[in-house]
Amino acid sequence: MLVAGFQVASGSLAARRASSLLQLAGTWLGISPLQTLLIANGVAFAIAARSASGDGPHAISPLATPLWLAAIVIVILGCRIRHQTSSAIRWTRVEIAGLSLLTLAALALRAWGIGQMPFVLNGDEGSAGLTAWEFLTGVRNNVLSLGWFSFPGLYFGLLSLFQVVFGRTMEAVRLLSALTGALTIPFLYAAVRSMFGRPAAWASAAWLGALHIHVFFSRVAYNNIFDPLLLVLAVTGLWQGWREGRRAPFLTAGLALGLSQFFYTTGRLTPVILALWTLLLAMRRRPDRARLSGLAGMLLVAAVVVLPLGLLYAQHPDQLLFTASRVSLLVPGLTAEAAAALGTSVGGLILEQIWITTLGLTVAELQGVYYEPGVPMLISLSAVLFLIGLGLCALRLRDPRYSLPLLIMAGGILAGGLSIQAPNSQRLLYLTPALAMVVGLPFGAVWTWSTRRRPVGRMALVAVGAALLGVMIVQNLDALFVRYFPREEYGSLNEAVTQEMAAILPYWREPTRVYFLGGERMISASIPNLAYLVPDAMPTVLTSAGDVPDRATGWIAIVLPEEGDELTALRRRFPEGTGMRRYNRHGTVLFDIWAVDDAATALRSLP
Repeated sequence: MLVAGFQVASGSLAARRASSLLQLAGTWLGISPLQTLLIANGVAFAIAARSASGDGPHAISPLATPLWLAAIVIVILGCRIRHQTSSAIRWTRVEIAGLSLLTLAALALRAWGIGQMPFVLNGDEGSAGLTAWEFLTGVRNNVLSLGWFSFPGLYFGLLSLFQVVFGRTMEAVRLLSALTGALTIPFLYAAVRSMFGRPAAWASAAWLGALHIHVFFSRVAYNNIFDPLLLVLAVTGLWQGWREGRRAPFLTAGLALGLSQFFYTTGRLTPVILALWTLLLAMRRRPDRARLSGLAGMLLVAAVVVLPLGLLYAQHPDQLLFTASRVSLLVPGLTAEAAAALGTSVGGLILEQIWITTLGLTVAELQGVYYEPGVPMLISLSAVLFLIGLGLCALRLRDPRYSLPLLIMAGGILAGGLSIQAPNSQRLLYLTPALAMVVGLPFGAVWTWSTRRRPVGRMALVAVGAALLGVMIVQNLDALFVRYFPREEYGSLNEAVTQEMAAILPYWREPTRVYFLGGERMISASIPNLAYLVPDAMPTVLTSAGDVPDRATGWIAIVLPEEGDELTALRRRFPEGTGMRRYNRHGTVLFDIWAVDDAATALRSLP
């Protein structure tokens, strides 16, 4: 311990110098010498957490996570200043009640029927669920290492908490996203309220609560839903700390900034956006010591949060951009080949991708492996109000409040333009808080104007504003729940096959053997959703019908439509069997079943 070390060496010259430096740092930060020592110990704890965690799924020491959490708490306690009062407008009981109802409504939109919409459990969701399940089986216990697809293990550790309650189900891996997405709503309200007032805040929060892309990614097991939440928390803390000079909001921003590096790759934009926005804030208002020391506290908290992960990346730099490299146009050779195929230059291709990503806000249909709704991010009336809000931002560009959403959009569009499948929905999700801010600006502007010019007609304006919000909400919910989900375009055909297999295989018990003939299209083990949902019923993969033993009894074979010859061969070899064809809910053939002996009895009980 650093404190003990200083006490033992208190008579030495080095200790006196260190004590002098700590006292000087504490004076500048406005904290006591004891708090300065707490910060030093917190940094030491974070470094120790990295040593205790190691690189693998199993931490070297069970103290790794406790050391990390203790480091965060200690540094926050070391940086905090007590008894600072806020100058912000107080929240009323009606406001808190209304925001609570709005948050519950947002949660209901995200959690209702979450196991059926989307109907298919995507393979990536299955992989996330399998990694999370390892925390419960003892295969993994290290949240400070990397998990599936080189994502930090913290997300999978959080998923496992829901699996404790809901088991190995689709709901278990998706409810974390629903809760995270719903929590973004009140924090966005707080952010917009502190910058633009209540009317803009209500409009922004209600609109984001129903935004189709945000609701969708709140209903699936992907870690990208954390990035908008942590971005909102970071900018809210920075803004409130800068405006009031209080320390607590800065520390909140630092916590969110550090945690933003533990989830999806778009979170890497958050430090860049905060750095640029801080420069704009400083240009608008020259920072005094209270704000500079607050920024220092923010950076200290962020550093201690991310330090174990940062040290891991320092030892394994290839893992830092591993996920991004799988979707980036900047992979050596890939961009040149793609540009040549399209008859353009590398620069021309990148500019085209950026332009298409920009069009994805209001014109171009969203693309992506996970979500292709057939509409842009902003539908109809939302696009109109967005363009009006964008004009307001352009007119007040020097005001950091109005430049913030432009910074977020510029960063997100650039990142989206440098990746494949533009305009890519899973990466454009990062922009949703900024879009909500811009859409809410016209509501706040009209309310401010009416207060000065037409105070008598404000209730009529409230009614008109509520009607406009209602139309936008209905348009977004219609696009997602009425038009997209019934089409069942989420997930591949292979994943639909394994989803149906997961639904029917529990009807057969041991010792029934299950064979799978997928040909070149798929092997059952290649789709993780089956392994996640039905771990004890994984079929045996065969290359031909001739691989089924001649004397085999009590078995079923699942045959893809492309393998019709193999199905015919099974019928000839085992004419006593019984067959059934399985379809999805839209009549598309998924596979055929051929069951022999006792296994055929279960066919009659299938739904």
